Amino acid sequence: MKRLTVMIAAVLMLFSAQLYSQLDDTKQIHKFMGKLNLTDEQKKDVEKIHFDAEKQTIAQKAKVETARIELQQLLKADAPDKASIEKKINDLADLKVQMHMIKINSWFAINKLLTPDQQKTWKKVLEYGPELQRHKMMRQMRNRHMPSPHPDAPMPK
Repeated sequence: MKRLTVMIAAVLMLFSAQLYSQLDDTKQIHKFMGKLNLTDEQKKDVEKIHFDAEKQTIAQKAKVETARIELQQLLKADAPDKASIEKKINDLADLKVQMHMIKINSWFAINKLLTPDQQKTWKKVLEYGPELQRHKMMRQMRNRHMPSPHPDAPMPK
């Protein structure tokens, strides 16, 4: 039972770390967007796609967090049901896949708006995806090992 609980906790930590690292993705994508030399019409359309994707992502994050809390409840039950816990973990994984699909769908929607030359630059967003993930993971690992400041310590300038 302890082993299952530890394994589930590890899975949940990975899920939450990925959710909070999405802001870094957005910054990197904006760098690529600047290199595209979009027309005003393209900018307007891309902005709409981004807003729609952001709304979908927020709704999806809420589902993930709700499922995470439900999993915690299952784990804390007096008599935890292994089948229910496994199902909830699978539900969490499915929700995470759906969140990734929001990103992919918005990438393809933007790609449709672009000229062939712009598409070559835009494709680099996908090509650099694994590299961006490695950089994020390294940043997260460094941030986890930094000691938390004492509540009475002065704020850095």
